[in-house]
Amino acid sequence: MGEFCSIQSAGLALGGGAARGWAHIGVILALAEKNIRITHIAGTSIGAFVGAFYATNELDILISNVMHLDWRHGVGYFTSVPSKTGMTNGRKITEFLENHLSVETLEEAAIPLCTVATDLRTGGEVILSRGSIVDAVRASIAIPGVFTPVQTEDFLLVDGGLVNPVPVCTLRRMGAETIIAVDLNGVPTDPDVPLLEKEQPNMLEIIGVSANIIEAGLTQKRLAEDPPDLLIRPDLAHISYLDFNKGEELIRLGYETAIQTLATDGLKEEN
Repeated sequence: MGEFCSIQSAGLALGGGAARGWAHIGVILALAEKNIRITHIAGTSIGAFVGAFYATNELDILISNVMHLDWRHGVGYFTSVPSKTGMTNGRKITEFLENHLSVETLEEAAIPLCTVATDLRTGGEVILSRGSIVDAVRASIAIPGVFTPVQTEDFLLVDGGLVNPVPVCTLRRMGAETIIAVDLNGVPTDPDVPLLEKEQPNMLEIIGVSANIIEAGLTQKRLAEDPPDLLIRPDLAHISYLDFNKGEELIRLGYETAIQTLATDGLKEEN
């Protein structure tokens, strides 16, 4: 990563990672503290969720909810009304977005926002840049087998992490000249650190770890092909995909890693 003097136009790529996504909040707070102005946002899965609140100037509302979220209520978003195409129809998350986002469409966001989803019919990447912001986020977070897919006129959409876990290339298409990416998909290399904490994991834990393994490999490949100018990669291997109650720790880890990465890589504040 080369040193450069200031950021004139910075895009922020927020990757997938379920509960680990709260670390994105800490990264955003660190960038704001260093006066780094974000002019484009692309999000996949939980990155789309956090990105929507940031892009609509509602991050404080999200932080307040995250800090008071316990494990039971967090997992509850994954276990509401079941369907033949998923464990939940996603109504709880949809209602949360509808109740707390201040705009209805992506075009109305204060910071240009795109979310990334996957079309189940073709396996192709779908970039959502117009229309309902709630639908765009809901499509991007639709983990297969957990959330029901989002049906549109042209696509059957699920989690964007299947094709683009950290959407750097999306930001390039949006016109971002400098790109900061956040990768939450690191898998521990220490054999003494297990991917699964329990000997008999439940279905959600199995899906989460499976997704982590797949997305970690794909992330490494995509970032090697199209590296960002700055990569922020918090060490979150010890935190489960379902640890939604660890908001305070995750925000702190995201913040501390961003501050350290900025100092190490020499990214300077904008005057």
